Amino acid sequence: MVKDNSLETWKNQFRAVLKGPRALDEFCRLYGKFKQDNEKIQNWEAIQSPDLDHLKPYDSLPDPSFSESKAILSHIAVCKLNGGLGTSMGCKGPKSAIPVRENFSFLDLIVRQLVEINARFDARIPLILMNSFYTHADMERLLSERHEGLKIHSMVQNRFPRLRVGDETPLPEAQYGLDAWYPPGHGDFFSCIVRDGLLDRLLAEGKEIVFVSNADNLGAVVDPRIAGFLLGSDIPLLIEMTPKTPADIKGGTLYQVGVQLKLLEIARVPAQNLDEFCGQTKFKVFNTNNVWVNLRHLKQALENGPLDLSVLVNRKRVEGVEVIQLETAIGSALECFERSRGITVSRERFLPVKTTDDLLLLQSDLFILQGAFLKRNPGRQLPELPRIRLGDRFALLDDYLKRVPEPLSLLELESLEIEGDVRFEGEAILKGRVRLIAREIPLRVPAGSVLDNQTLEQ
Repeated sequence: MVKDNSLETWKNQFRAVLKGPRALDEFCRLYGKFKQDNEKIQNWEAIQSPDLDHLKPYDSLPDPSFSESKAILSHIAVCKLNGGLGTSMGCKGPKSAIPVRENFSFLDLIVRQLVEINARFDARIPLILMNSFYTHADMERLLSERHEGLKIHSMVQNRFPRLRVGDETPLPEAQYGLDAWYPPGHGDFFSCIVRDGLLDRLLAEGKEIVFVSNADNLGAVVDPRIAGFLLGSDIPLLIEMTPKTPADIKGGTLYQVGVQLKLLEIARVPAQNLDEFCGQTKFKVFNTNNVWVNLRHLKQALENGPLDLSVLVNRKRVEGVEVIQLETAIGSALECFERSRGITVSRERFLPVKTTDDLLLLQSDLFILQGAFLKRNPGRQLPELPRIRLGDRFALLDDYLKRVPEPLSLLELESLEIEGDVRFEGEAILKGRVRLIAREIPLRVPAGSVLDNQTLEQ
């Protein structure tokens, strides 16, 4: 346990920059765990992949009827983790405002998906957006313009100070502005839903389950089959996993110690065990960050204090200064409930957009838009999506849109590798393995081109 005098010392240090006793206590709790915890797993040999009781296949779950689904959905709320900016693609605003398909943004499709589900099942599923201080004002403006009658709650993550590596003092806001602060990861959901009174409000409205997922994952839609399993088996928390591919080697995974499930992130893996963690032999699934939380169980657990989530140390540089961010992951709450479970779902429930490589896939004919729902095109015969590497000149969204002005046909594509100044001049069909290399002069792909297992280099 942390000694009281140490805790008071930390509080005195951080009190000057953190406003409000709740935020101060929460940050000091994270800091205390950071000072106590060893970041790396100590007993690697004890780690085992989950058994079938703890990690169930989706197809083994009961499939509810329409009337059963309607009853199940009356107890559901949805939360989207909406704190991210589109900085990895050169965007300044909220990532969820980026157009991804037929001029619809992530936010547009999220709202439309819930509107369609509510209409089909005569449900009243509310939407919760967990914004960061970076995204909240823009989100409020966008929601005021269009929300299609959906009941939407917005809450803002905590704002914690970045600490200098070495002396662990906060960056001064007077010098660094907003860069002195950070949102402390999606594990902050549990603190925010209590702070804003949403937990009690949802329970009073008869909601028993909240489905939490990343706003950039359009495959994460409400599923009465999963929700019904959670309610019928009285499971406190469930996390969706999906089969690992070579592209997912760094994704978090589950392991089992006795009868307890735990979340394993790469930051906690000893260096000598990284190859085993990244492989597909011992750990066959990885974390989608689609999490289902039983609100009654959460309320009971929080009566004993905040959830004891693992602390992740995120190291960054701000204007040349090395800093640390103390964060938590929502999935680590598995360890706070004895009967938590995992479920293995298909890749269709994990369609994130982190880079323009991902965006190229979603905008292509690999997916079709049915209403507001993205579905895999049944015309795709290969089991996995193509491997895409567009190169640096496509990394920023504005540049990508100039270089790919129209969606590409990728139904028969295995891999695409682009290097240098390459531009598509319109629609094109890519098949097999395609390499486009512009070493000395720009390479232009004419509209209507069909590239079948071709390498173009100039």
